[in-house]
Amino acid sequence: MQRKKSLGQCFLEDRNILSLEAKLVSPQGKTVLEIGPGDGRLTEAILSLKPKKLIAVEKDPRFAELLKKRYRERKDIEIIEGDFLGFELPKDVEVVLGNIPYNISSDIVFRLARYKFERAVLMVQKEFAQKMAAKPGDKNYGRLSVTSQIAFEIELERTVLRHLFKPMPEVDSAIIILKPTGRHLTQGEENVIRWLYQHKNKTVRNALLDSKMYEKEEIETLGMFTKRRARTLSKEECLEIARLLEKD
Repeated sequence: MQRKKSLGQCFLEDRNILSLEAKLVSPQGKTVLEIGPGDGRLTEAILSLKPKKLIAVEKDPRFAELLKKRYRERKDIEIIEGDFLGFELPKDVEVVLGNIPYNISSDIVFRLARYKFERAVLMVQKEFAQKMAAKPGDKNYGRLSVTSQIAFEIELERTVLRHLFKPMPEVDSAIIILKPTGRHLTQGEENVIRWLYQHKNKTVRNALLDSKMYEKEEIETLGMFTKRRARTLSKEECLEIARLLEKD
């Protein structure tokens, strides 16, 4: 079946890595959600480990129909044709996994941040994974790093080279493991983090002045934070800056 470029479809060919992904999510006896099963190659690896139930959400109607036909006799799998970004996660889902499209990885990750589950194992673009896991001061540390690490404990499991996919993408991929922290940003916290990292190489004082949301007097209440470069701030320090501004 020909892939749809609009859906970012590239399929992992290496069965050892498919098996690794399934094992990392530990699906045995659990209710599992798979995002974008495609032709079902990861689905097979999950089912081989005997989950209690597998819910697979597939946007492409061609693949959804294929999977419905393939598994019509099984009671332990439900195929849902639809867009995960418009899907409400059932309360009984315990673990999540998927080889997700690069172009909507951020949307998927932050939709998952709204829900409670044990862990998610996702295949994403390598650069995206590195940004999520970056530490303060790293070249690729920024807004995505801070917001991701507030929402999740993040583990960068391994790189997956591009030649293992068909058709071959232009970049390498990586497997990440996400464990929800249960911490959700307020709108005020989101705004402050966005303003700080629009100009992450500037000082906190100048970044916030550029936002035009605060007066100099308000910013000066941040004390020594005002002289720090945004790219050096930990997630805890970002939240403390937001708290101080809100208090003021």
